Amino acid sequence: MSDMPGGRPPVPSTVPPLNKRMLLITFVTAGLIILCMGSILLFASLGLSALFSEPALSTSVQLPDAVTAGEEFTLRLEVVNDGDRAVKLSEVRFSKTIFEGSDLLSSQPAYSEVVDYSGRYGYKYAVELQPRQSAVFTFRFKALYAGLFEGEVWTMTGTRAKTAPATLTVLPADEIQPEPTPQPSATPQVLQPLPPTLGRVPYQAVVQIIAGVMVNDRIEEGWTGSGTFISADGLVLTNAHVVLSDRYYQVEELVVAVTTAQDQPPEPRYKMELLQVDEALDIAIGRITTDLDDNPLDASQLNLPFVPLGNSDELQLGDSLVILGYPGIGGETITLTRGEVAGFTADPDFGNRAFVKTSATIAGGNSGGLAANENGELIGVPTQLGYGGDGEFVDCRVLADTNRDGVVNDLDDCVPTGGFINAFRPIKLALPYIEAAKRGEVNIQQGVTGDRSDLQPRGTAIFKDNFSDAQSGWPEDDLTTGAVRYAGGAYEIEVNDTDYVIWSPLDLVDTADVLVEVSARAVEPTGEGEFGVICRYQDEDNYYSLEISEDRYFSIWKREGGEFFAIYDWEYSDAIPESGTVTLTAACSGNELALAVNDMLLISVEDNTFDSGQVGLLAGTFGTPNLVVAFDDFAVYKP
Repeated sequence: MSDMPGGRPPVPSTVPPLNKRMLLITFVTAGLIILCMGSILLFASLGLSALFSEPALSTSVQLPDAVTAGEEFTLRLEVVNDGDRAVKLSEVRFSKTIFEGSDLLSSQPAYSEVVDYSGRYGYKYAVELQPRQSAVFTFRFKALYAGLFEGEVWTMTGTRAKTAPATLTVLPADEIQPEPTPQPSATPQVLQPLPPTLGRVPYQAVVQIIAGVMVNDRIEEGWTGSGTFISADGLVLTNAHVVLSDRYYQVEELVVAVTTAQDQPPEPRYKMELLQVDEALDIAIGRITTDLDDNPLDASQLNLPFVPLGNSDELQLGDSLVILGYPGIGGETITLTRGEVAGFTADPDFGNRAFVKTSATIAGGNSGGLAANENGELIGVPTQLGYGGDGEFVDCRVLADTNRDGVVNDLDDCVPTGGFINAFRPIKLALPYIEAAKRGEVNIQQGVTGDRSDLQPRGTAIFKDNFSDAQSGWPEDDLTTGAVRYAGGAYEIEVNDTDYVIWSPLDLVDTADVLVEVSARAVEPTGEGEFGVICRYQDEDNYYSLEISEDRYFSIWKREGGEFFAIYDWEYSDAIPESGTVTLTAACSGNELALAVNDMLLISVEDNTFDSGQVGLLAGTFGTPNLVVAFDDFAVYKP
């Protein structure tokens, strides 16, 4: 159905005003005009047919068979230059009937201007096509009303037009056709190819990442996070903490569940391997490699829907944001959160836009997902490093006996899968890793590196002990689970049981605010044992502990009322040596609790549970018993 006969655009009907100088034209001039008229008419007869004829183009329009009122859909226009000369595509026009049932939301490439021809809309472009070259235009619509809408799409090159038919069926909202039940297949299913630009809400490119961890010799779901396809061949952008193992849980596999529909849970389809990880930045990039049965996949044939990258440096206060992901709470389907740019957070390592703050309250499971601008471009990655809540999580999955009381229950440290965050990493910080991943490079930077620091002035030494004197004040005892003793000019803590901690306090006065320094070495290592300093020890049920482990993790925790609480949960650090003697420095001053190894600051946190108590030493085991740690050169300073 065409309301533009012959494919030509409407011609203005107004006539320019008469120039008064034309009245001075002489008969001689008129004669010259008559003599030239023949050549002018000859030119017109040769040129007008070319001016208003169809250009040497092939065009095709792709639309879904049917959509439902209220649903978004994509119209895909492909244009091929079949001629021998370059042409410039200047405009795409739609029949009025197309817009009777739908609203246009966005286009790719973006148009420069829109013209209303009495309800028939034209969108201005400047796209040049060389001979045999093609271009794809994608238009994202939202269906408004039920009905059958038939019309045409015009592709304009100047005043010349090429037409292509377009037919759209919009079903009433109460006539949604049920999706067919998928049938078992010997070969893995693949998402249907979608255009690179998915619209202002590019939900098709968002995935859920499922971390499979080893629990009792079985791979179980440990936690989930979100991610985004950033290439058709299966590159996935997410957070480092979503895909990395931690102290308690070893990640054995990463499953990628794809978004098949807005109102359906994600469908697990692929497994992913890691290419680039920066834990300090909390950015990770993986690549789809196999199906769920570990059958290798041809990346070039995946044709996955991916979202284009935007420019996070262009973000301004008040800019609109769309956050997409799988929240892990409040339902299983993909969730959209709208907000605005609320501010920026600076960091010495990452510049003035280390984080972008948002007015949106983002569910914790969205961590690793998609932050998009109003054009549907990826401009950030929500991350729990940008957590702005009060420390409480809506959901927390307990998998291991972290407090070593012999029972896996709610008293153990858990994997947080809920909670809320309010910031994201700008995409600019991830670009070097994305480019490296595209080249196939592998680089896993796990943990914090540490920062050389004196913590705080050491102050006055109030106690020093090199353990050469067995009467210097430390307890000695043989227990069924281990021992504490002077041995060979050092002080040893032996732990012979699994999942067990032995501590040894020292009775000193005036130790509320102190800095403790000690050297330590696992003389009988287990590969996973832990050891460190305790402070503000009041009794066996109330104290702080600042520790490192043989497998290069560190933590600050407290025992309060006989229960274990992680103030800063175990995190990996390259600053901790793999073996040998280390110097630990622990500060407990005011509300500050800080830990350093070999003068490298690992962490500084605040807690005000205890304001006084004794100092001491501690060692413990997890799954492997018979740990012996030797301590030496113990010193206590008063700031």
